[in-house]
Amino acid sequence: MGVTSKSAPTGSRLAWTAQGSYIQGVSATFTEPLPLEVVQLGNFQARIMRSLRAAIEDWDEVCSALGAWEALHLTSDEPGPAADQHRVWVRQLLDWGQLLRALTEQPGFPDPGLAARTNARLRHLQDKLAVWHGEMTPEREEQILRAAFP
Repeated sequence: MGVTSKSAPTGSRLAWTAQGSYIQGVSATFTEPLPLEVVQLGNFQARIMRSLRAAIEDWDEVCSALGAWEALHLTSDEPGPAADQHRVWVRQLLDWGQLLRALTEQPGFPDPGLAARTNARLRHLQDKLAVWHGEMTPEREEQILRAAFP
């Protein structure tokens, strides 16, 4: 009288299906309806994805706003403490971005566009650090120059 499965999921991590939900993949393998608690896991995954998208949107918005602040505070001859504050902010945004990238680069992550957006913004922040604070390797400087002046 127990629930039998046609195939058991493998591995210790939850695998994303083409529809982006582990639960949808599991429910297709069972002959009886899934218990409410298991169905709720699918709802949980949908909420987590909404929250992750919102977090990346918020992070990206803060990163974008930094450009206007830079124009006001870093373009003077003596940026002084503003330069130090900027370095701290960029490094903090990079730390958050690396955390977001770790989430979006999981195998089978259901939104490759979100992963690409996160990676692009991380590269942008790394370039900001290099441009404003001179923390650039010669290789990276050459790479940027080739991209800017093909």
